[in-house]
Amino acid sequence: MRTDRVGHFDTDMIRVLRRVISAILVTLALAPGRMVFGAQESRRVVRPFPEFKAHTVAHLSGGYKVAAVDIDRDGKLDVVGLATHPSSLAWYRNPDWERHVLTSQAKQYIDLAPCDIDGDGRADLAIAHEFGMSRTDSGGLVSWLRCPEEPTREWLMHAIGAEPTSHRIKWADPDGDGRKELINAPIMGRGAKGPLWDAGTKLISYRIPASPATEAWPSSVIDDQLTVIHGIAVVDWDEDGRDDILTASFEGIHLYRSGREGNKIRWQKTRLGSGEQGDPAKCGSSEIAVGKGGDGIGRFLATIEPWHGDKVVVYTPGPEPSSLWQRTVIDATFHEGHALLCADVDADGEDEIIAGYRGKGRSLYIYDCVDPAQVRWRRFPLDEGDMAASGLDVADVNADGRLDIICVGTATSNVKWYENLGPAQPDEVHDHSP
Repeated sequence: MRTDRVGHFDTDMIRVLRRVISAILVTLALAPGRMVFGAQESRRVVRPFPEFKAHTVAHLSGGYKVAAVDIDRDGKLDVVGLATHPSSLAWYRNPDWERHVLTSQAKQYIDLAPCDIDGDGRADLAIAHEFGMSRTDSGGLVSWLRCPEEPTREWLMHAIGAEPTSHRIKWADPDGDGRKELINAPIMGRGAKGPLWDAGTKLISYRIPASPATEAWPSSVIDDQLTVIHGIAVVDWDEDGRDDILTASFEGIHLYRSGREGNKIRWQKTRLGSGEQGDPAKCGSSEIAVGKGGDGIGRFLATIEPWHGDKVVVYTPGPEPSSLWQRTVIDATFHEGHALLCADVDADGEDEIIAGYRGKGRSLYIYDCVDPAQVRWRRFPLDEGDMAASGLDVADVNADGRLDIICVGTATSNVKWYENLGPAQPDEVHDHSP
């Protein structure tokens, strides 16, 4: 049984007017699919939220993905930026952000995933390239780039596999043996045609061989039933030392729990949420992230819905273990939502949601939960109007002990990092806003 709830974000205007409208707000019933304000006042102690300062890393025309990783092994996190059209893949040295091209051997990049693949102590890079959403019968190459001893030189490229429309790649350890495997989620199934794209998509795992530059990478299909998989997340769901996988697709949110069956990994598939089901050509869930909640919630899921959608959504566990998770819309003002992560940027022990969109308005926000039920969220603007948010990462860029945010914009053609300056006020305050 699906349960929908609708939450809200607070703005400065709402704070000023809250006493005037509080009598009206308490009469509003929660309605699925609409954004309304919660009826109960939150009296939770809320820590002052951090301030952020934006810094430009680079101009990157058509930027799509970004990652923070120490490329030159100097103890500082550098930034890797990827663009699809025109094709570009480079790393930017921290702190002067000097640009260094990684390779000239590939084009039409779509995703990246850092990992020390060959065990030499240097960060290598898996990439998905030769991407075309309508090229469902060709392309979809997955390769890895070996970091040379001098990382400013060109990186050699080696093949991993190929599946048309390979779109999202992430590293995971599904069998808990300490060795990473690469998870590949193409966006479309082989031979799929728009507007419904109704052909099953192969969710694939690749194992690193003993000699990854010369040997074939063994692969296995985790599932081939979902359509239009746009987002994946890796999490040790059962805290058993084995990584599990979450997917966001036209069919909503699914969890794949990993286990062993003899010498093979077996996967148990569970549907957690249906996403927004309306227009069959634009439905379900588009992005997926896992957050750590508080006050007994334990874990929540964040999504953007529907595909490239207008809503930021929070899911919390249902009333029964077999129930679909409860769905709460916390923002319905996005235009082509595309960037999503969860992280504890205010160091209060609970994760915030970082989400942005690349369509009209081109903005990036942080959402902070203000009640135990995960229904009510404050929205903080991080960048309004100058970040067509497409890809995100969170890391301590300047090594000051606070988590910063890195984002790449498509239409805005930029890469920025947002420095976490810490809270503006030293003391805790009480939030009594409706």
